[in-house]
Amino acid sequence: MSAPARSRWRHARRVAWASSALFVVTLCLLAWLFETIAGRDFLLARIVAALPSDATLSWTSAEGPASGPLTLHGVRFSMPRQRDAACVAAARHPCEMGTIVFAAQTVVLDPALRPLLGRTLRLDALAISQAVLELPKTTQPFELPRWPGSLPQIAPPLALQARAIRIEQLLVTREHQPLVTIRDARGGIEASSGRLHVEHLSVDSTRGRFAAHGDYAPGDDYRTDLVATAVLPAAPHGTSPALGLVARGDLSAMTVALAGNVPAPLHATLTLHGKAVPRWAFSAQSTALDPALLLGATPSTPVAFALRAAGNGGNASVQGNISRGALMAVIQPSHLALRDQVLDAQPLVIDTLGGRITLRGRADLRDPAHSRLRFAANARGLTWSAAGATPIRADADLGFAGSLDAWAAIGNASLLRDGQLARLRFDSRGTSEQLTLRSLRAATPGGDLDATGDVRWSPALQWNLDVRLAGFDPGYFAPGWNGAIDGQLSSTGNARAAGGYDARIDAPRLQGRLRGRALQGRGTVAMQGDDWAGNVGLVLVLSGVGIVFGGAAYLLRRIAPTIIAHAILNTIALVLSIWVLGRS
Repeated sequence: MSAPARSRWRHARRVAWASSALFVVTLCLLAWLFETIAGRDFLLARIVAALPSDATLSWTSAEGPASGPLTLHGVRFSMPRQRDAACVAAARHPCEMGTIVFAAQTVVLDPALRPLLGRTLRLDALAISQAVLELPKTTQPFELPRWPGSLPQIAPPLALQARAIRIEQLLVTREHQPLVTIRDARGGIEASSGRLHVEHLSVDSTRGRFAAHGDYAPGDDYRTDLVATAVLPAAPHGTSPALGLVARGDLSAMTVALAGNVPAPLHATLTLHGKAVPRWAFSAQSTALDPALLLGATPSTPVAFALRAAGNGGNASVQGNISRGALMAVIQPSHLALRDQVLDAQPLVIDTLGGRITLRGRADLRDPAHSRLRFAANARGLTWSAAGATPIRADADLGFAGSLDAWAAIGNASLLRDGQLARLRFDSRGTSEQLTLRSLRAATPGGDLDATGDVRWSPALQWNLDVRLAGFDPGYFAPGWNGAIDGQLSSTGNARAAGGYDARIDAPRLQGRLRGRALQGRGTVAMQGDDWAGNVGLVLVLSGVGIVFGGAAYLLRRIAPTIIAHAILNTIALVLSIWVLGRS
């Protein structure tokens, strides 16, 4: 063998021995990292060091090796998050930040190490007990739906496989206000870029019992095959509302069906065909749906409805009917259009109270910082009455314009009774959190009413209102309550965190006639929760405040544009509230 050949052979043997030695050292290092306590502590320290500088992770004690099962006690993790995910920070305009905080009494991990070589974190077991998850409040502007952009994306930083998840007692809060407590959750999950698989996930919480199983793959034409169920808490002496959802298909053809009892049977179906500009159809009907049951609140008067809508892309034709108690409304064939975050009512026509309401307008949300809304509602021939009382006929014109953070609402109405005319005018300004009533004036043939004040609904409902009456006849708004009232009323109050209200109503002077009886008095009424106290008859205060003041507050509260999806309904509610004034 020549010298160069022997030299190459010796070099190859040296490389082989060096590679073998490196391999053995690596195995020993991995064994030390994952199978020893010292290695576990070193690895956990490196994980903490690798976190972003503004994120923290700590624990009070640890048991077991990193290869698992690994038990961490007293775990606390915090990480800042922008309140508006779309915000782009600038030197003079930093993004407002919140903090996500997760704290748990115990976290148990049983990882599989081999899948990490393929950038997949596989947990053969994950158990969390006695935990709290604090979420920051978001300030991200509302957006109208985009297709399919509004559908959720799946993009975890590392592919995750958790075969056996178990959570016991997890409290979820937002700004320290409880949202839901998960008593027990079990199941499996697999998440990777563009794909999510849920394996028989079941959740028992204070909001109800939920279950889900199936696949959702936005990376594969949004292919979906998912089944979910919900059994909500039962109302006192009632049955538990139950709902089931099935979604199957992809962007070329998808069907979503919802059915259940809330408390009567509910059926809703949505079908879509086509990717870029889908053809779609929607229908929903129920003889008795109680929205309060879905929110876990005290049962209320249920709603009966039958609605149909169809269209291509953002163009929609809608029609149907809806009723609640004695109030019924028919949505005549109407047209709505949604294009590039611009919603148009072209128009929306509703028949109710023996008359017709026509809504026209536009909501332009293309620039969230400068959103523009402009709606006009015209009501003709609305009529209501009470047993033995002369019917009231009303015509009204209402306008709403501005942005979600700065808007104005004005309107006027004429009310006819026994050939005599009364008029109502209001002018208000507001934001997404409050309303300022610049003026509310109701002029009846024998006198008038003037009201001003403020109403705030975020973060909690509170109000400060004043009203003056000079020969005012409430019978134009509440049939049968004819009269002529002079006096002054004022009210301040707020909603209580534990439920109910703290309120004060001052009536320094009330006199006149109501329903053929003389009024004469003054006094103060205070309310704390469900308890009332004062030195004036409650009926007297409610007759003046409930008819006039309470109705005005309802009218003003209904125009709050907290979300654009309700803007149309809230504008319609301005007209309907003329009827509510007589029933408050």
